[in-house]
Amino acid sequence: MMTPEWTQEYFDDTYRRLFLETVDPARTRRQVQQLLELCPVLPGAAVLDVGCGLGRHSIELARLGFRVTGVDMNADYIAACRERTAGLGLKAEFFAVDSRVMRLEVRADLSISLWSSFGYYGETGDQQILRTMSEHTKRGGHVIVDVENRDHIVKHFVPEEWHEHEQELVLEKRRFDAIDGTVSTRRVVLNEGRRREYHRVLRMYTVAELAALLEAAGLEPERWCGDYDGSRFGPESKRMIAIAER
Repeated sequence: MMTPEWTQEYFDDTYRRLFLETVDPARTRRQVQQLLELCPVLPGAAVLDVGCGLGRHSIELARLGFRVTGVDMNADYIAACRERTAGLGLKAEFFAVDSRVMRLEVRADLSISLWSSFGYYGETGDQQILRTMSEHTKRGGHVIVDVENRDHIVKHFVPEEWHEHEQELVLEKRRFDAIDGTVSTRRVVLNEGRRREYHRVLRMYTVAELAALLEAAGLEPERWCGDYDGSRFGPESKRMIAIAER
């Protein structure tokens, strides 16, 4: 049975090792450059990264001269962000907070939620996140939300898969619920006789559903893209990137 705060159990050191630390830095640099083309802001502007994880986007933005604030529920991830930022001689602030109720002294020119960091708390919780993002964004500023495209997931749904990472075997079983629009994932990680099991429920929004949540948070959707390259959003797009104005 999943606990109300299951995300704190799901996003642990195993997730960090298997999914966060394996991202090619070149991919991150490319995504940030494309992000700045989608929503141009100049170095020196304030950026809020919600669900920043290990700060791969936040730290790259700090390197480019932006005033960055990153937030994440996982205190260990935040500690790693601070350590890496200090090691690189960069300036950025990171806070271990619940983005549904955060109250920071930040008014961002651009607030971002990237790489499917959104959709874990049901419509009520997700609405709270968008509202706090809106409240922490300046009037005339922008909010970008990047999630997987529900239509693409449904059409190319993979109910089971496995892969190896060094000495670990990762097995996943997924179920899509067409009524509530969620993908439930059961992940088992095997390593030298040790077995760890994780469960995730991710809400997959349609354009209309996400647009309604954005508008309810005081945000005006301006553009929908199918990827960071600014490609037109459609059923075959792997991503759904919403760009909204505060």
